[in-house]
Amino acid sequence: MDIYASKAISLKAKANPSVANLSFGEPVFGPPEHLLESIGSEDLSLSAFLDGAKRYEDPRGSLALRQAIANWYAKRYGLIVDPEREVMVTHGGVEAITLALLATTSAGDRVAISDPSYMLYARTIKTLERQPWSLVRSGGNHEYAEALETESLEGVRAMIVNSPENPTGYVASVTDWQTINRKTVAEGCWLIHDEVYDAMDFQRPHQPAGASQALAENAILINSFSKKFGLPGLRIGWIVAPAQVIEQAAKAHDYLYLGVNIQYEAIACRLLSDNQAFHWLDGMAMMMKNRCQIALQTLTEAKGYRWPRQPSGAMFLFPEVSGLYQRLPTSFQSQANTSGEAVANYLLQECKVAAVPGAVYGSQGDNHIRLVLCTPEDVFQQAMQRMG
Repeated sequence: MDIYASKAISLKAKANPSVANLSFGEPVFGPPEHLLESIGSEDLSLSAFLDGAKRYEDPRGSLALRQAIANWYAKRYGLIVDPEREVMVTHGGVEAITLALLATTSAGDRVAISDPSYMLYARTIKTLERQPWSLVRSGGNHEYAEALETESLEGVRAMIVNSPENPTGYVASVTDWQTINRKTVAEGCWLIHDEVYDAMDFQRPHQPAGASQALAENAILINSFSKKFGLPGLRIGWIVAPAQVIEQAAKAHDYLYLGVNIQYEAIACRLLSDNQAFHWLDGMAMMMKNRCQIALQTLTEAKGYRWPRQPSGAMFLFPEVSGLYQRLPTSFQSQANTSGEAVANYLLQECKVAAVPGAVYGSQGDNHIRLVLCTPEDVFQQAMQRMG
């Protein structure tokens, strides 16, 4: 198995306090401050601990949290799902993706992922003995639509779409979803939509795959509390999918993992049910947008950075850095296989800024680096000053 590159880089950066760490997505924000008192006095009480620690949870998760998830989609997107048959709670979004693949594919099946895409997709697919198949995307306004017009999904059993996306910040357009719909339905292909950054859309509105009625029969939604509420250690995620998928996923979950943490489910339920949640999340999205604008104004082409794809959501930057690569000392150029790796090494060693080489996310990222926007304010400002 390949190493988890961004985590390895982050651990190296954390070992040196002088490094401005923009390599790993651990959000500085969250949970909402106005909920901290009730979380502390109710959800983290001794009675809550004993209630959760002394029993196993149902394989599908608590009905209260599943109802809160269903209400989330109804209120935010007008999407109606059955909390008893079409929703299950998981150990974060990563387990949700694993279960979705186990429930819809078999060993040897082809699973489509885009290039670039989140590094763990290909690793998970290979670990499950499925075959990753890359859909190459270029920067543009309708990237999936343009890529799929010349590519066939024949023989592909499932397709993973991450929107808003790690690492690029791309948000799929209406045209993208129309093409994805047509192609996946025509080929009998499952669509797994990883939408964990759903509340972080700021240039183009996010749309869950299942919000299109034509997609409902083959669409699987993956989500979690790690990013939007800034609680990666909570390890609570979910799947929304047709009833037959949930039935199989719940069996696999029971075989492999057993129930999720009951006490943490209560915290998750409080977060989703909060009547101020949408307002608070809009504030987080605005923070990402403002930082993105600062980065675009700071990391200019004159300084070696280009933006063939400007972020529309999520909490990442993915600048093209071949211009900066050309200015590096030959010692850095000769040590790396790609320009992105050379620039990442240079930034870490000479500028004390940790970034992830874009090659980690596919060959289309060879000339890129990835930076995160969710750091403490002083770290972000320090990194911009050192890089600019």
